[in-house]
Amino acid sequence: MAFIPSRQRPVGRPRDTRPVLAVGQRVFVHSPSDRPIVVLMDERGVTPGGGLGDGAEVEVLAWRPRGSAGTRYRVRARENGSDGWLGADELRTTAARPAPQPAQSATTVSHGAATHRPFGQRG
Repeated sequence: MAFIPSRQRPVGRPRDTRPVLAVGQRVFVHSPSDRPIVVLMDERGVTPGGGLGDGAEVEVLAWRPRGSAGTRYRVRARENGSDGWLGADELRTTAARPAPQPAQSATTVSHGAATHRPFGQRG
C-alpha cells in the first residue's frame, strides 16, 4: 500500500507589519529607543559619524532587502543633505511620534477572602 501524505496547509512566514517605503518617498526618522540621534551607516554598516534627530524629514533614495537582518533604506536629509543607510525600524511615515504601546501587566485575580492561603502552599 502506498503512503499518501495528508493535505496540510503550507506553513508560511509571519508577515512583516512595517510599511514598505518607495524610492522618492518622504519619510521621517524614528528613534526606536530613547536615543535622540539615529546614526547613519554606509553600505558596509560602518558609521561615518553622521546622525539625524528623531522626526527629521528624509527622502528615500534606494533600498536593499537584507533577509532576516531587515530591509535597509538609503536616505538623504532635507535639512542638511547628509545621506546614509537606516534600517526599516528607524523610519516612519508620519511626522508625529507614535504613542507608546501600553505594557501588558499581569492582573491578580482574587478568589475568596484574604485570610486564605495561596493555592499550592501549605499552612
